[in-house]
Amino acid sequence: MAIFLFLFVFWLLFNGRITWDVVAFGLVISGFVTWFAVAICGWTKQNTKMILYLSGQLIVYVFCLVVEIIKANIATIKVILFPKKYEIRPRLFTFDSHLEKEELQTIMANSITITPGTYTVVIYDNNLMVHALNSEFQEGTPDSALNRRLIRMQETMSRLVDRKTEGGENP
Repeated sequence: MAIFLFLFVFWLLFNGRITWDVVAFGLVISGFVTWFAVAICGWTKQNTKMILYLSGQLIVYVFCLVVEIIKANIATIKVILFPKKYEIRPRLFTFDSHLEKEELQTIMANSITITPGTYTVVIYDNNLMVHALNSEFQEGTPDSALNRRLIRMQETMSRLVDRKTEGGENP
């Protein structure tokens, strides 16, 4: 299965050396994780295809997330170092993420939470309620690059599922 091969190659790349014990242990661990993913978590070939199709978008998303975290760190440092100029005025705001898949809503909520100065309070329907340190942290959140990228991933996932169902397979 492709997931086994991916995990094994991943194991070898990140181990840094190839010896018989590293290879043997990698085979055992990769086999166990593959068994767990298939038998317990219900992993299918369709999941693997989905990840492969989305891998480029995921890499870009992570890069954008790192950029947003750096920008938010700078903004948070300004608030801490210059409290008179950048007032702390906490606020709650809600925005429609336009994300229908729970997985993507969770990714968006966690991305907001790990970004300094913001915290996702609750997710309901497609809406996220966010606590922000001040209005500067609120600006652009509903129309952020992160949210747009997740919407694009959702559209890609929907196209893949539609293509699968049109081909006569069960979703």
